[in-house]
Amino acid sequence: METKGRQTIGRYINMLFRMASLYLGQELPALHMGSGQYIFLAELFDRDGQSQDELTRRVYVDKANTARALSKLEKFGYIRRVSDPDDQRVKRAYLEPAAMEIEDDFWKIITRWSEIIAKDIPPERQELLLSELKKMAENAAQYLDRY
Repeated sequence: METKGRQTIGRYINMLFRMASLYLGQELPALHMGSGQYIFLAELFDRDGQSQDELTRRVYVDKANTARALSKLEKFGYIRRVSDPDDQRVKRAYLEPAAMEIEDDFWKIITRWSEIIAKDIPPERQELLLSELKKMAENAAQYLDRY
């Protein structure tokens, strides 16, 4: 693959990540969270009751980041952490009613960013792009699982 100097896929993905962080940093404080917590709440909306270790693996951060993010979500009443009845060492995160109250607003903020960055891209190309990005994420995960 020819990259024409510094015009690489990774560079633009990194740039989009940084811009998304800026956007989320402006929008999410209305929901009492920052860009460091939203991905955990999104994961729990998708599958409630995940362990801290599962969340750490799913979002590709270290255990300390997971603990800090969950602590902040807990502080605002969005989640509660409970010891697993089968293994007291395992902490599971569960959504609280306060999280359900903000879920629609939460997803509006997240969805709006996708609309902003996909502006003027036809829906069929957006679907193809999403498929390709999923494949890139799978490739990256497979590569990183070696370590």
